[in-house]
Amino acid sequence: MSKFYDLFAKELRSKRDKWKERYHSLPNTLEKFLREEFNKLWKPVNLKDYERNPKEFNILAVDSSYQAESLKNGGIFYAVRALGISKDKEYRDLIVDFDYADGPVHNVTHFLQRKMEYLELKVAADAISDGFNGTILIDGSLYGRISHLIEESPMSNDRGFFIEYYKEVMRLFKLAKKNEVLLVGISKESRSRFFRDFLVKNLVSLGEIRGDVQLNEVFHLLSLALDQKKKAIKMLDSLKRQYENIGLLDEVLKELLTPRPDYQLIDKFAQQPGYTIPLLLGPSARWLRGIEQIEKNPEGYIESHFPTLFSDPNFVSYAKVILKNIPDLPSIISMHVLPDVNDSPLRIDIPAFCLGDDVKLKEIGWPEPFTGTLDQIFEIIATGYGGLEFYNIWLWKVDREVKFHRHEFDELYFSKFKEAIGVEINARDYRRVRIL
Repeated sequence: MSKFYDLFAKELRSKRDKWKERYHSLPNTLEKFLREEFNKLWKPVNLKDYERNPKEFNILAVDSSYQAESLKNGGIFYAVRALGISKDKEYRDLIVDFDYADGPVHNVTHFLQRKMEYLELKVAADAISDGFNGTILIDGSLYGRISHLIEESPMSNDRGFFIEYYKEVMRLFKLAKKNEVLLVGISKESRSRFFRDFLVKNLVSLGEIRGDVQLNEVFHLLSLALDQKKKAIKMLDSLKRQYENIGLLDEVLKELLTPRPDYQLIDKFAQQPGYTIPLLLGPSARWLRGIEQIEKNPEGYIESHFPTLFSDPNFVSYAKVILKNIPDLPSIISMHVLPDVNDSPLRIDIPAFCLGDDVKLKEIGWPEPFTGTLDQIFEIIATGYGGLEFYNIWLWKVDREVKFHRHEFDELYFSKFKEAIGVEINARDYRRVRIL
C-alpha cells in the first residue's frame, strides 16, 4: 500500500463533495436560463442519415507529432514531423534542430506545438500545390491556428518563427480558396467557450437577467469580463450603485469569469446526438488590438513584438510584407457535434470562405450564427466516425503513421545528433529534464 494513501484518503473525504459539485453543476440561478437557451440552439441530428461509402470522398488527412530533449548545457534538441495521407499519395515534412530557449519549459512546449501546426499547414498547402482538390482534414482547431499572437519565439535562433507560421496560414487559405478545397479542423479535445459566451450574450436581453440596466452597458460589461476582468468587476460595482435592480448580472459575471468549457454544457444538457448552431468567430479583444496595430503601424507592431529582431532592417521589411495580409484572415465557422450521447463532442472548424461566406475575422465581434448549408460537413463527420474509440477513421490512420515513439527518437534521431556534434551524452545528462 502506498505510504501516501492515508493522506490521499483524507483529501478525498474533505473534497469529494466539492469535486462533485464542480464537475456536474452550473450556477443554480442561471442554470434554468442556460438550459432553455441551450435547447433553442441545440439541433438534434441522426448522423447515420448522412453516412456514405468512404470511397466516395477524396480526403487528405493531416496530423503531426514531436519529441524533444532538454540537455544539461541548456540546449534543446527536437524533431517535429507532419504527414498527410490521401487515397493514393502521402505528403511529408520534418524539422530537426538544436537551439537555446528563453524562459520556462512551458514556453518551449508552446513553441513545439506551434511547430507541429506549422508543418501541418505546410503539408496541406503543398498537397494543394501538387494538385490535390478534395477535402483536407486537419487534426485540431483551425480557429486556434489563426488566433496566436504574432511575436518573437523563445528560441534564440528562430526568433521570427511566427512570421513564417502566418506566411503558411495565408498560403494555405489562398490556395484552398483558389482551388475550391474544403478545409475542416476536427478536435476531439477542446476547452473553447465560444458557445457558452454566445448563450450568455443571448440571455442578457431578458429583463429578469439584466434588470433595469441598459443593454449597451450590459454588453460592455460582458466584453470587459472576457478581456479585462478587474475592470468588469469594478463596472459591476458601479452598476449596483447606479441601478436599484441589476437582475442577475452578478451571476452572469460570475459565469463569464469561470473558465467553463462548452463541453460541460453539452454533457449536462444534451439528451440526444446533435450539434450546436454553427457560429462565425471573430478575434479575441487582445488579438483585435494586434490586428488594428498591424493595420495602422506595422513597424511599431514589429518593434514591440520582435524587440531582438527589430534592429535587422531585412527582417523588418520581410515581416511587413507578411503582416499586411493579417487583416484579411477569414472568419472561422465553428460548432460542436455530438455523434453519440456516450461520447464527447467533436469541435468542427471551417474557414468561412469554404462555405461561401467571405466575411473576415476582424469583422466579427461576438460570435454570429452562420445560416448556410452544412450537409457536406455532416457527411464527412458521419462517414468518418468510427465510434467511441475512433472519432475519425482518416485522422486515426494518419495519427498512427506520424506518431513519434520515444524509442525511435532516442535510437535514431538523438543518436545521430550526438554523432553529428561529436559529444557522448549519457542518460544522466538529459533524461531528468525531458520536454513533455
